[in-house]
Amino acid sequence: MNWFRRATLCQAAILAAVLVSVAVALSAAVEAAEVAPAHLQVYVSGHSIAFASVGERRGQPVVAATDPGLAELVALIGGRVQYEPGTRFVVFTRADGTLITLTAGSNALTVDDASTALTLSPFTADGKLYVPLLPVAAALGLYIHAFRGGYAMAPQITGLERYASTRRTIVEVQASAPLSWRSSFAGPPDRRMLTLTFAGFANAVPAGTVGAARKTRIMRAPGSVNQARPGPRQADVEGLEQSGAPGFPMTTLSLRASKGWLTAVHRISCCSLDVVMARSPKDLVIRASAPSPAVVTAVRPATPTPPSAAPGGSALPQAAWPAAGHQSVPTAAPAPEVTDVESPQSENVSPGALPSGEGPSPSPSASPRQTFAKITSVSVASARGVGRIVLSVTGPVSFVWHRLAEPDNRMWIDIYQAELVGPAQDLTLPLPEVRAARISQHELVPDHVVRVAIDPTEPVDFAIGPIQGAPNELGIDVRSSPPPPDAPTSGMGGLVSTVPQTSPPPAVVAPTDPRLIVIDPGHGGNDPGAMNQSAGLVESHLTLSIARRVQALLMRDGWRVTLTRDGDYEVGDPNGDDKQELQARCDVANAAGARLFISIHINASVSSMPDGMTTYYWRPADRAFAQSIQQALVAATGDTDDGVKRDNFYVIHHTVMPAVLVEAGYLSNSHDADLLEQPAFLDRIAQGIARGVNDFTGGPLR
Repeated sequence: MNWFRRATLCQAAILAAVLVSVAVALSAAVEAAEVAPAHLQVYVSGHSIAFASVGERRGQPVVAATDPGLAELVALIGGRVQYEPGTRFVVFTRADGTLITLTAGSNALTVDDASTALTLSPFTADGKLYVPLLPVAAALGLYIHAFRGGYAMAPQITGLERYASTRRTIVEVQASAPLSWRSSFAGPPDRRMLTLTFAGFANAVPAGTVGAARKTRIMRAPGSVNQARPGPRQADVEGLEQSGAPGFPMTTLSLRASKGWLTAVHRISCCSLDVVMARSPKDLVIRASAPSPAVVTAVRPATPTPPSAAPGGSALPQAAWPAAGHQSVPTAAPAPEVTDVESPQSENVSPGALPSGEGPSPSPSASPRQTFAKITSVSVASARGVGRIVLSVTGPVSFVWHRLAEPDNRMWIDIYQAELVGPAQDLTLPLPEVRAARISQHELVPDHVVRVAIDPTEPVDFAIGPIQGAPNELGIDVRSSPPPPDAPTSGMGGLVSTVPQTSPPPAVVAPTDPRLIVIDPGHGGNDPGAMNQSAGLVESHLTLSIARRVQALLMRDGWRVTLTRDGDYEVGDPNGDDKQELQARCDVANAAGARLFISIHINASVSSMPDGMTTYYWRPADRAFAQSIQQALVAATGDTDDGVKRDNFYVIHHTVMPAVLVEAGYLSNSHDADLLEQPAFLDRIAQGIARGVNDFTGGPLR
């Protein structure tokens, strides 16, 4: 019996070995046949892409992450590819800062923090990492047209929004790649047509969105605290249409302007622009700014400080996480393209190359000569558990940062429009978790980019932002502790230098009290705001109740909080006009040097249909703050997400710190009104606002 059992076990072992050998052989055969050769023609806005390592797997085109053709495709739309041979990750960065990540063996394609499933996962063959071409192109925001033997691709116009006030109309255009356009302004005096043509761009804006953009939004007019009324019809969106061949599409935006109105086109970021129509030239101006939510407490970095020398033996004060977001940070107010008279046509864009990304100007004076900030010195300071890299700069800069997930853990910060004085440097951070760090002039053409690369041995937390009290210094704090589970993997920000510039000074200044938040309960006194008489609800009463709740929650978290009003009264002169009242509210925050400003309102409409939560911002750099508040509000209340929107409300235009205006539901909607009658719902609104503040800032500085 024992002999029989041993023989049986021996036979089983032999059979298992045979099966393993067969499996290995089959696996090797599959590996060898994973990529079928393919001749693929790919065009991006008429530009032919030559791939060196392209093929097919399961009927889908795939390309090696190291293929120069893939890098060329991404570069044509203003993006970048980051991949180190031997690793499992490939990262694409779109021109607007959106981060796209793929991992070998994983069917998840991650765009920022949202993931979608792939039908074909990235894989390794012949020592190369291959990625599916079409899902990557779609994630990059490309229009894809299939033809026999290949694909024609093009960047797209992705968004169209119209904002109207009594003084002007703004039409915002968003795209998936750096925008280039040519413009014309023609027609009879009473019906002049402004036309913007985006050569090489397809149109991805749904027809319903274009139709909605033709209507004046119901909103409070800037400079007014009374209930909203529609702005004048000084500009209408006549159409957004795609024409041309699929290989080189053209999208045309047509806007009708009333008699006597002026127009200007402002580049807000590389991938977005604002068309402004107004009667007064001063209303054509959009003041841009470059605030950063991160504030690093000042440390004199000339001589690295050993951990024992830190005051009180504590680590460097905590800096807030830079908020994840995808707005480029302008360093100066763009010059308007004034076209109230017939403007000359710009040169046509050749189908053989993607547009350069620079919009036309009617005269050379509209495009000031580009200058670059210089990074004049680099030093390292340290305290217990924190290493700090300090960069001294001569002017404003914007930066974009990325961090890879485990097991890679590398992170890098790209500083744009900057020049490194001197050679590249290897930096030594006194942390056992960091094996290497380096600063170098990463790129001179087409952008001046200085890169700080950090290579940790394990996940580490970090923060980046201006150093408080040192306006010409940018600090990067690397901590030995791991990042929180929900920490963002990319973001952007800027440093506003006090070195005299040729451009106007930025609207946002560093806070003198970085732990202070000012909350503005909308309306009050002889201005009750919107009302729902059947429910007995008054906007000014609700906003004060919510503001007091937010104040209590933020103070519990360690913030200092000031309300512009703490009763049913006006902040300014009761006999003053609306502008004086609104300016008085701004003065409370500006004079106190607050870090953030939040104005709370309840919305209303002539229709009972609109409902939900809305968060407004004005300065492009405040969009990330608005997104943080809106996401937390919707999560806390469960109410309809009415979106993050841009509008020129007085209090978020004339405050000098990151500022948002929250519309917490609609009094004109019966469902929202029922909710606003419940104290528990007001608690949830307050919890959402407080959570959004902490998500954006990382909490008060200790």
